[in-house]
Amino acid sequence: MSRPQVDFESVLESDGVPLTATAVTALLEADVTAANSIISNNSAMSPFWNLFSACVVTPVLWLIKTLLANHVLPAMFAATATELYLELKAWDVGLERKLAAQTQGYITFTKSDISAAVWVKAGTVVQSDSALGAIYNLIVIADVVIPAGSLSEPILCEATATGAGYNLGEGYYYVLPEAVAGVESVSNVGDWITKAGADKETDDELALRVRDQFASVGSYHIDAVYRAAISTFSGIRSDLLYFEHDAPRGAGTANCHVMMEVGETPQALINDINHYINGQGYHGHGDDLQAMAIAGSNTDLVMTFWHSTELDADEITALQVELESRIRAAFRESDQHPTLTRTFPQSVFVFSTLSNELSAMLPQLKSLRWQNDDLANGLTLPRINSLTLNNGGAI
Repeated sequence: MSRPQVDFESVLESDGVPLTATAVTALLEADVTAANSIISNNSAMSPFWNLFSACVVTPVLWLIKTLLANHVLPAMFAATATELYLELKAWDVGLERKLAAQTQGYITFTKSDISAAVWVKAGTVVQSDSALGAIYNLIVIADVVIPAGSLSEPILCEATATGAGYNLGEGYYYVLPEAVAGVESVSNVGDWITKAGADKETDDELALRVRDQFASVGSYHIDAVYRAAISTFSGIRSDLLYFEHDAPRGAGTANCHVMMEVGETPQALINDINHYINGQGYHGHGDDLQAMAIAGSNTDLVMTFWHSTELDADEITALQVELESRIRAAFRESDQHPTLTRTFPQSVFVFSTLSNELSAMLPQLKSLRWQNDDLANGLTLPRINSLTLNNGGAI
């Protein structure tokens, strides 16, 4: 949910506050006249009037339009405060801005010879490929020896930078830019993340948590209380929590379906949330709330595209790569192309919207057609099972 955009200058103007030099001057002249004084040398060429404007009118306009409209008034409300002002509003209700975090997780290293012991050094780099529009790097945290008799070993790695974009799905990390002696392949397998990466909390995200905190001050264990508690975890946005009521496990029970901006929700994070709520007692008397990863609904996507006549074979291939990276971003497989409309639970994903956005971003793309119907989503998040892009030719 986006925050309101308030034009405080218009608000001030509607309340009669002067916002132009003419209006301020007229107000001052009226006050002078009311005091039985008369200004006769108010010509624009008058040295007195120029001095009067510089000393009175200009500072008054700065105080109203810059200080009051752009700083003081926006800083008074959580809905409009930004940066430090918003952090001060958050402090009022016991919150702090969440900092960025690096992804940690296990990459499976597979040897070429099961009978050999292989040493994987700290600092070894594992990469994704460039299919998503960017390359993401992980590094091995500590030296590990894969013993003789073991064909593979999960090794703890960490992202080289902070951000949710590193929380890629299974199979995306499989590139060794520098070969490791004795290692045949690497891959992130299954639920590989132990610590989800996160971007620094934005003003919009922090403002939503401040609002939720106001809604939960009575400590009644309604959605707002659990939303406020769960959204304290790094990488979780309060507006990406979906509650299931109607007693799914009997009276007094509810589920919270947790989704991430990129990739699937790690089970390690779900375990931490459930321990925090239930094990550490952050639940209401008689409540039974269970957090769980948002379920995925796999979809086979098939799209045919047509391109400009002047494209050569390499340019057509590049266009297809650009299309794939954007489609995968829309289905939350990466954090690239942030202006694209993303998939959400409890909504309808409209392919015509995605088509319009792709056409606006890629001028060489002349037309496209999906074989898929729009996706009506309940408490599930659409995910790509397979993606087929067919070249319809030039038009």
